[in-house]
Amino acid sequence: MLRAYLLLICDPEYRFQIANILEKMDNVVNVEVVNGPYDLVVEIIFDTVVDLKEKIQNNIQNIDKLMSTLTLIISDDM
Repeated sequence: MLRAYLLLICDPEYRFQIANILEKMDNVVNVEVVNGPYDLVVEIIFDTVVDLKEKIQNNIQNIDKLMSTLTLIISDDM
């Protein structure tokens, strides 16, 4: 299993609603609402980098009021 952290920027008024949506998704381990340049930090597990890319493109980036994603793959897992 591979792991990654997603740093998300969203409309600040919707960050808790987006966090609730993310928490219900398969493969999402943890979601934290944070202060600073990013609004949410998401820990996700996946089998391959292709699986991760598909999950982000097909599910996460389609969430309304989500503006930006940055993906950090844990290098120890590679």
